[in-house]
Amino acid sequence: MIPERLEGQVDRDLRFVEVKDNPEAHRGKLMLAGGKVLGAKRLNEGTRLEILQYPLSDDLVPETRGERSRGRFVAVDMGGKNVVDPAVLQKEDEEEKLVTVVGEVLGTTTVKIDQVEQQVPKLAIKHITVWDRDQLRPYYGYRAPYAWGYGPYYGRGLYW
Repeated sequence: MIPERLEGQVDRDLRFVEVKDNPEAHRGKLMLAGGKVLGAKRLNEGTRLEILQYPLSDDLVPETRGERSRGRFVAVDMGGKNVVDPAVLQKEDEEEKLVTVVGEVLGTTTVKIDQVEQQVPKLAIKHITVWDRDQLRPYYGYRAPYAWGYGPYYGRGLYW
């Protein structure tokens, strides 16, 4: 999940709550943060993601079930090297996208929640993982190659 080029630079002990409480004290540090993507927009400065933070599991996946969010943060892909297209991060079939970001703490920025403006941490994306529905769902049963050939014939009108 963390690219080899960044592995030694990430402060794994730095928690989101610490950055939220005092972002200036952690400016320039690389941290891990993750959660649900609430919005993604392409701007002049790069792609801007607004993310509802959730704690990360041991395998760095945001834990949304039974865990409480500690707030929001903004992650910006300056230069467009990490987020190819914001559409990749939009909801599909009412399913929200989960991401884990390796980001450099830049300070704070303002987001509007309903009619209230709020200061939230701002991170520069150095690496991002977009979690796929299949990666998150436990699988009980046989995996390929044992299941090959069975899926396409059921429910698609290809009966003989």
